[in-house]
Amino acid sequence: MLDSYESVSPTAILTSYPRIFTDIPYEKEIYDWVSKNCDSEIELNKLLAPEIEARYKLINKLIEKQNIKQILELAAGYTSRGLIYSKKGYKYVEMDLEEVSNNKKKLINELFEINDNLHVVSGNALNNEDYTKCEEYFDNKELVIINEGLLRYLTFEEKRKVGENIYNILKKYGGVWITCDVTPKKYLQKQNDQNPTLNNNINNITSRNDLNDRFENEEHIRSFIKKIGFNNIEIHKFYEVKDELKSFEMLGIDKDSCDDLLENGIVAILKI
Repeated sequence: MLDSYESVSPTAILTSYPRIFTDIPYEKEIYDWVSKNCDSEIELNKLLAPEIEARYKLINKLIEKQNIKQILELAAGYTSRGLIYSKKGYKYVEMDLEEVSNNKKKLINELFEINDNLHVVSGNALNNEDYTKCEEYFDNKELVIINEGLLRYLTFEEKRKVGENIYNILKKYGGVWITCDVTPKKYLQKQNDQNPTLNNNINNITSRNDLNDRFENEEHIRSFIKKIGFNNIEIHKFYEVKDELKSFEMLGIDKDSCDDLLENGIVAILKI
């Protein structure tokens, strides 16, 4: 039986599917493999594509502004980002729970072959010890740590623990934490307007989708993060990459129909 953390693993498929309706490289090949090799009863929703594409592309844009060539991605799921950036010469480590990380290694080896810069590690972002398995692949230089769709499934105590683990690594290496997972409740309300069945669908597969575990607003985010030790917080909105989104055209969606959602979705850059 899956524990409460592994029960979140099928959501990696939920976000993999909409990415095939974008121009993000490798996503169609990845989802084709996942659909054939991973069992899941989750209801797929292509209308998630604009927000999934927006957060993906905004995070990438912010990564490249840092001029840091080492990345640790927590709860990486089936994203192609590690493949793309490792081929660009970045040292890239993905950490996810055992089921997903084992699947990820299989699919990469079958479809692409893991290059020397890409490493997939089994681990839980709440366990400080698991980060040491990632550190062996990094030089003693600045590091970018990213996560996309992790904290929303955690209680505030668990969020704090992940934040402290990230703080401890960045205190050692230097660098930044980039995450879209501090997006506040208002975004979820707009998300429900766009996709009324989405959160009910997630509730059917995991108990870890409680609205009470979401941030109230930016003030709440800043207060919470500052207590962990991150004193420099820079907020960016999904809307910044609206003109780069290809999913609108691919799905025949009005380009302005998601403005409220994109305006309320945020990515934060956090520094000690």
